[in-house]
Amino acid sequence: MIMAIPVAFFSGMAFTMYVTQHASNGPSPDARHLVGGMGLSQDNGSVYAAVNPDTDRIYVSNEMGRTVSVIDGSTNEKIADVQLDMMPTKLAINPDTNRIYVTEHLLVNNIEVNSTVAVIDGNTSTKIADIPVDGNPLVAVNPETNRIYIIDRHFGPNIEENNVEQNGTLSVIDGSTNTKIASMPIGTGFFGMAVNPDTNRIYVLHRHFDRIDHGWHNGKVSVIDGNTDTKIADIPVGATPMEIAVNPVTNRVYVTNYQEGTVSVIDGTDNKIADTITLKPGVEGIAVNPVTNRIYVANGINSTLYVIDGNNNTKKDEIHPLPGWSVAVNPSTDRIFVPSYFFNNISVIDGRYANIMKVIPIGTYP
Repeated sequence: MIMAIPVAFFSGMAFTMYVTQHASNGPSPDARHLVGGMGLSQDNGSVYAAVNPDTDRIYVSNEMGRTVSVIDGSTNEKIADVQLDMMPTKLAINPDTNRIYVTEHLLVNNIEVNSTVAVIDGNTSTKIADIPVDGNPLVAVNPETNRIYIIDRHFGPNIEENNVEQNGTLSVIDGSTNTKIASMPIGTGFFGMAVNPDTNRIYVLHRHFDRIDHGWHNGKVSVIDGNTDTKIADIPVGATPMEIAVNPVTNRVYVTNYQEGTVSVIDGTDNKIADTITLKPGVEGIAVNPVTNRIYVANGINSTLYVIDGNNNTKKDEIHPLPGWSVAVNPSTDRIFVPSYFFNNISVIDGRYANIMKVIPIGTYP
């Protein structure tokens, strides 16, 4: 599917960039090639961000550059790059231990041949351990229990190239020793994960590939009881679900549905859909500020960050950073961070006034 993405420059000149829709965790290789051919900055792949609110540090995974950039939230300046061995994507943080967990992968001929979860010490900005995993890993953290949750699947052909869905495994890692203490089968099509530390519930987002018409089915969210490491519910959500986030204060779970352009709101008390927020197709990344009860939804197609009022599930505002598919929030400072994969930077947004404070260059290949 071909999509038009508006790209604007500070000089006021703008053009429309046509790219192939991506159905994996980042922009497609075709899209990256098109951007590189336009003479833009070399593609570092600044794709996902995560925040430690206790230290006011922001971490950005640079997939193509094989680094994790560290940003000082008090100055909005990059202060370090952590070199990794493979291509980093998803991040999760335990603010209590100041450990950052980063999924890494390596592709050869579009087949994943290696994966790991790197453990970074936030005090020194250095990698201190690797947790071995299988393919397509996801990671989430419960800081209350110091448990790290990793989902992976056995190595094999790329799912979307070969129409193959493979069962995954949810592993429970002891954060003090980085060793596995439990595991359980999680099923196929896993694509996102979030944790509510207050209820000790783990939410796993699933979507499934349609082998008949190459379209996506509606997805579901599996609910795992972290006390017993067992599944207690499955909740249906919309078409092509992409990301999931939790507000532990209100016990609400939010899922972006890319194809429908909606956000499913789940009541964590009864594990049922409480509401559906209608936006526009292309919604992906989502983050929650539990202090202000604001939900931020990134749409990379139209370069929009939607601001949702969690009290009534209505759109409060729209912000227009450079195209980004991910979003992170620091509830302590009310700052929102949107990395832009194509432009190798991250937009810093003031949540009080819904305006862009600064765009921080992340840099090209180190």
